[in-house]
Amino acid sequence: MGKSFWTHALLNKDLRHRLAEVYGHAWLTGVKVEVGFNGSVKESETAPTIDEATSLLDRGYDPELIWRAVLMRIAKRELSQVTPEPLSVTIEGLKDDVNRYSTILSAADDTLTKEGNTLLIVFDALDRLGRDWASIRRQTGALLSLAVGLQSFASIRAKIFMRVDQYSDRELFRFPDSSKITNDHVALTWRPHELYGLLLSELLRNPASLQALQSLARRENATEALPYDGVDKLGNSDAQARLINGIAGEFMGSNKKRGQIYTWVPLHLSDAAQTCSPRSFLTAWKKAAEHIPVPSGRAVDHLGLIDGVRSASANRLIELYEDYPWIEQALKALRREHVPMEEGQLFEKWKQKEVIEAIKTHASDAPQSTPVKFLVGDPLSALLSSMVDVGVMERRKNGKINVPDIFRVEAEILRRGGVAVPRRTV
Repeated sequence: MGKSFWTHALLNKDLRHRLAEVYGHAWLTGVKVEVGFNGSVKESETAPTIDEATSLLDRGYDPELIWRAVLMRIAKRELSQVTPEPLSVTIEGLKDDVNRYSTILSAADDTLTKEGNTLLIVFDALDRLGRDWASIRRQTGALLSLAVGLQSFASIRAKIFMRVDQYSDRELFRFPDSSKITNDHVALTWRPHELYGLLLSELLRNPASLQALQSLARRENATEALPYDGVDKLGNSDAQARLINGIAGEFMGSNKKRGQIYTWVPLHLSDAAQTCSPRSFLTAWKKAAEHIPVPSGRAVDHLGLIDGVRSASANRLIELYEDYPWIEQALKALRREHVPMEEGQLFEKWKQKEVIEAIKTHASDAPQSTPVKFLVGDPLSALLSSMVDVGVMERRKNGKINVPDIFRVEAEILRRGGVAVPRRTV
């Protein structure tokens, strides 16, 4: 979550300076950022468009040669500050002179080092590099291998954002020194205190809630929990919990039996990997604030939060269906079934509902709309593995397969045991 957000943040010079200040990374002020690929359909001075990338591959160009040309064109722009030549021209030049890539990048690296700057080349939306996963895998693997080679330069680096299902494709990392990529990987996840910090930051930015929030923080002895200037600290979680209790109450009911609000909300909005989307979190609280009847003595109550979580869950499922169309078919087959269930039972349900066939039919015009792992092995096992990768299913210690509440309830899948999320009443 947040790949495109961070791509745009890194491209914005003012935001980079702000990030350098907040996170204490002074080197960010001396970073020059260029786009290597971001899935844009528009013309770009440095990045190939989707059509350009797929066309070059269709014409038989080697994926590594394509990426070398992309990087070299960016390096040449850094040296001359002129509009780069067409990518196909750069590729042909590389074919004529095998040393041209290292010569140009070395020259750019020397210039950047003398200036005290770093060139950061950002890659995003790699799932749009081709018309099917086989070609996407070829291009992504070539890019990752080339990114390792950039580490030999002092002042040129690549930042590569990947979907979790792509990153879990081990075939991408079958090249020398691939561990230098995997060991440095960072998961874009939000912890509960960060989600609440985001919520409080939004309330502080709104003139309608600013004074009331500050007054409440003083009353609850929790002023240190207010993330002024967007700065949030892990050590303030206790004060943060007191402040949230003042806003919404402590429990999801009359007592602790239904759970504490501070932990209940992020828990029931989290996927199987225990990650929660910031958009889903803010949506839940926004809907809770709009709930009727308005609670007495606080901004929201547990009834509003139940509706808010249900609404956010529905929106999150729609988002996932858009990014991973195969999820819808996989969950639809489990409607009115109980989880957790045995793996064999799950596979039998998918067979009965012809889920694999439905996914392939739906993706007939866009093969990349199937799970990456359909490329090899048993499709049923590949589908389950992919569902686990994206956090829509989890394999419990006893081997049974479960679906987290955030997806289960909206998909009308039943659960065995535990405290259920109340169903929507309207």
